[in-house]
Amino acid sequence: MPPFPARCLLAFTLIATGVAPAIAHATVDVSAVENLRPALPNIPDRTFTLTDFGAVGDGRTMNTAAFHQAIAAVKQAGGGRLIVPKGIFRTGPFALCSNLDLHLEEGAMIQAPDTFEALGLPDPATLHSQAEASAIKTPDPLITGKHLHDVALTGPGTIDGSGAHWWAWSERAGRAEPGRLTYRRPHLVVITSCERLHIADLTLSNSSMFHLVPKDITDLTIEHVKVRAPFNAPNTDAIDPGPVTNAWIHHCDIDTGDDDIVIKSGGHNVLIEDCIIAHGHGISIGSETSAGVNHMLVRRCTFNGGDNGIRIKSMRGAGGLVENIRYTEITMKDVANPITLQLNYVDNNRPNFKGDPLKIPEIRNILIDHVTILGSRNAGKFVGIPERPLKGITLEDVTITAETDFIIQDSNEPILTRVTRMITPGVGPKIIAGEH
Repeated sequence: MPPFPARCLLAFTLIATGVAPAIAHATVDVSAVENLRPALPNIPDRTFTLTDFGAVGDGRTMNTAAFHQAIAAVKQAGGGRLIVPKGIFRTGPFALCSNLDLHLEEGAMIQAPDTFEALGLPDPATLHSQAEASAIKTPDPLITGKHLHDVALTGPGTIDGSGAHWWAWSERAGRAEPGRLTYRRPHLVVITSCERLHIADLTLSNSSMFHLVPKDITDLTIEHVKVRAPFNAPNTDAIDPGPVTNAWIHHCDIDTGDDDIVIKSGGHNVLIEDCIIAHGHGISIGSETSAGVNHMLVRRCTFNGGDNGIRIKSMRGAGGLVENIRYTEITMKDVANPITLQLNYVDNNRPNFKGDPLKIPEIRNILIDHVTILGSRNAGKFVGIPERPLKGITLEDVTITAETDFIIQDSNEPILTRVTRMITPGVGPKIIAGEH
């Protein structure tokens, strides 16, 4: 199929000049999340300080035992706020408890070790085969929590993953240098199965892989969080919720080497607003969509640079239904691929993935409106699969300046209302930030 059928271009021209009758777009109702405010944790009014448990914030001392002891004391007391004061507190992995606010004061940093030896792991340079490397147990994430309720991570401090020594042994490094060993990498913060989770005001940086992974969460609030990793740091996703019910992510500032915000596996009632995105792969859904994603609103977000902006990706074997999604009041500049809806996605780290043959992805009823896109490589991509063509895709009040026009494959033609496309060779970004 050509990049965009002539009949669709004609329809666009008529609509833009007001000659053609209005075309009703698919019904996309996200009113239930426009004012979404998830329930916040209930934290008892008790205060504990990490240094009272022997912690030393000198950037050298390992404080794993102090974190364990402090959190055990909070748990025994029935909950409270654990304060991490100013200083660099190195630690191995530790787990949170319910009714806990882990609060990092100004100038406080919780930092992962910067050597494999400090985690009790062999340096991959000393290993002789991939089988030997694959047999080594991946460390737990730096901060974990399972089957919890009423948890907060707050304060102006930083949680740093010291990821550089891991990035050199990533799957991407292995593809660039055939025969090079790869090491499975831990995430930075992973909270699994939690009711009422609040992440606020923190900086998360330099994770070896994903930064913040809230899984199986009901009532999630992430606000005023900054996430930083080099643009070429592999798979350093910033915020990866899912499955999640009732999630509000707002006023976050993200610059990483992969997905900036991505809903994985499933999401119901999701509001993402007022975020600033630089580099990385934008605000995404997928590639795992098996639990379905619906009733999601993304608004008033700014993208500056990066590979992707609006992105929904899935594939056979890990798919589900993605529907009733709206993106509005979005600005993008120098984003290579501003709009991507794709059901034939291939994961570079799992190129031979098969999954469950019954999990077929589907995308329908998506509204993209009041969006301005400047200096992009491609105007947009709408790619379904033969058994699940894309349906109900509407663009309304959208302006795009790009090098190439829309690509459409296995998809009903998008409905374009007041859409301006200026296709100009050479306007796109000259360097793509990462890999797709």
